[in-house]
Amino acid sequence: MQLIVWDFDGTLADSRALIVAGMEHALKGLGLQERPELRQEWLRCVGLPLEEGLQRTFAPLGLDPVDVLKVYRTFDWIANEPLLVPFPGMDALVRELHGLGVKMAIASSKRSVPLRRQVETFGWGACFDPLVTPDDVRVAKPHPESLELCLAAHGLEPHLALMVGDTPFDLEMANRAGVPGIAVGHGFYGREALEACGPLAFAPDVASLRDILLAMVTA
Repeated sequence: MQLIVWDFDGTLADSRALIVAGMEHALKGLGLQERPELRQEWLRCVGLPLEEGLQRTFAPLGLDPVDVLKVYRTFDWIANEPLLVPFPGMDALVRELHGLGVKMAIASSKRSVPLRRQVETFGWGACFDPLVTPDDVRVAKPHPESLELCLAAHGLEPHLALMVGDTPFDLEMANRAGVPGIAVGHGFYGREALEACGPLAFAPDVASLRDILLAMVTA
C-alpha cells in the first residue's frame, strides 16, 4: 500500500456540531425549525456535495434547493469553525503516518476554499497531497473521478492505494475506482450501512484504525 486517500468530514474531522449548526440556521431561516425529521434526512446526505444533499432533501417538499442554499450560506461558517476538530487521536495518527513517509491525499465533497483553510488550521498542510474537491472534478462522489485524480497525482495503480471514509458514498467511490476501502464508524453512518458496501475492514474508532493502517504500512 503506497497511498492513503482520506475523506475529510466525519473521517478526519468531527464536523457534526458545525454541520448541524449550519443546518439549524437554514431550517430556522426557512421557517422549518419545527421539522426535525428534515435535519435527519439532510444528515443522511452528508458525504455528497452540498447541492446534491439539498436537492435530495428539499426538492421533494417543493422547495427550490437554490433558495435553500442562499439561506444556508448566510450562516457564519468561519466564526463557527472552532466547532470542527480532529477526532480524538486523529492528529497524532496523521502525523505518525506522515513521519513514516506514507503518502496521503484527501478526496472530499467539501469545496476547496474551506477544506484548504481547515487543513491548514489543523497544521496538516504538509501531510496531504493532493486535496481533491468538487471544484476539481466533472462528477463528484460517489463517482470515482476524485479518487482517480489522487491516483494519477502519484502515478499509482488502484490496488496500491487505500480509501478511508465514513460514508457509503466514499466506499462506493472506492469500489468503482478499484481501490480497497476502510470504513470508519466514528462518522455519520453506522456499521451495517458501511459493511454493506464491502470494505476491506471496519474501524469503530481511531485506535483500531491506527492498528489497521500501521499493519498495512509495515507489511
